[in-house]
Amino acid sequence: MERLKRRLERVVEDIAGRYRAAGYFPSACVRVFNAHETLAAVCVGEAEEDSLFDVASLTKIATGTQTLRLMAAGKLALCDPLCACLPELMEDDWLRGRLAGVELRHLLTHTSTLVDWYPFYTRRGEDFFTALKYVLQHTERTQGVVYSDLNFMLLGKVIERVQGKPLDVCLREDLVEPLGLGRMTYCPDRTLSIVPSSYGNPIEMEMCRERGLSFGGFRPLDKPVVGEANDGNCHYYFNGVSGHAGIFADALAYERLCRYCMTTDEPIILEAQREQPGAPGRGLGLQTGLSYPHGCGHTGFTGTGIWFSRSHGVGVVTMTNRLFYREANGQATWEFRRVMYEAVFALAASLPADIPVCGENDRR
Repeated sequence: MERLKRRLERVVEDIAGRYRAAGYFPSACVRVFNAHETLAAVCVGEAEEDSLFDVASLTKIATGTQTLRLMAAGKLALCDPLCACLPELMEDDWLRGRLAGVELRHLLTHTSTLVDWYPFYTRRGEDFFTALKYVLQHTERTQGVVYSDLNFMLLGKVIERVQGKPLDVCLREDLVEPLGLGRMTYCPDRTLSIVPSSYGNPIEMEMCRERGLSFGGFRPLDKPVVGEANDGNCHYYFNGVSGHAGIFADALAYERLCRYCMTTDEPIILEAQREQPGAPGRGLGLQTGLSYPHGCGHTGFTGTGIWFSRSHGVGVVTMTNRLFYREANGQATWEFRRVMYEAVFALAASLPADIPVCGENDRR
C-alpha cells in the first residue's frame, strides 16, 4: 500500500507539473483517495494543502447533496412540484403557468426547460422572483438536458424555504458540520490562504456583449479576484451566496464530501450517482458518462473538478485556478482531468474494492 501511495504521488506530481508548465493553470491542488483514506495529496504553484479555491459550480454538488439529504429526511421529494416549494411562484399567475410540471428532479437533472444562463445582475435592484419572471419571459423554453445555473439558484431558494434560514447557514449547519467537511464556506475570511481565481470577469463581459446586454459594475480587468465569487451572478446579484456558485473550499473538504457519497447507504444518495431516465449523462446533481470512468463527478468553471467511482473505491479532487492569467481567458481543463483520472484509475483501481457496485453508472 505504501509503495502504491508513493507511486501515485509521483504520477500526480508529474501530470500536474506538466500541465502547469503548459499553461493550463498557475496553481493546483490534487487529492486522490479511497473510501477510507487519502492516497496522494499534491500541490503545485502558489497553492498549499489548506488553500481555499473558488470552486464555482462544485457549489452545485453541495447544494444538491443538501437537497438530497432533505429528501432522505422526508422534508422534500423528487416529485415535488417546484411551485409548491416556493410560494412566490404560486402567487404569480404567469410564473405558476410557466413552471407548471417542473419538479425538483428536473432541477437536479437539468431537464427543467430553463435557459442555461442569464446575467441577473443586469437587473440588479429587482428581487429574484421578479428578475426570474423577466428572464423566463425573454428566453425560449429549452428541451431535454440543458445545463442551467438557474436550476440550482432555485434549489438554493428551496433549501432556504424548507430550513427557514439563509443558505450560508444551511451549508454550515446542515452539511459541513454534520459531515465533518472542514473548510467549506461562502464569503471566506480574507485572512486565510485563498487562491486567486481570475482578473475581473472578461468572459462574462463578452457573454453580455454577445447578448446585447450592458452592465456597468464589472470588476476591473487588472485586479485579481481573491475571496470573492468569480461567478458574476453570485457576486454581483446574490452578494456571494447562491445555490449554483460561491463556495470556497480546500481540496480536502471535497474529498470528504465525495467519500460520504462513496460510503453512505442512503438510497437517494446512491440514486444520485446513476444516470437518470430521460437525462443522458446526468445523475441527481452529479454528471455521469465517459468523462467520469466507472463513476460520476462534476466540474467548476474556475478549473475545479471531482470524480469518484463507488464501485472501484477511488476518487480524485482537482482544484485549479485556470482563469488566473492576465492575457488569456484560460484553457479548459478537461484534458488535464481526463489524463489524471485515467492514470489514477489505472493505479488505484488495482487495489481490492470493498465497496459494492451501486448501479448501471458503474459499468460505463
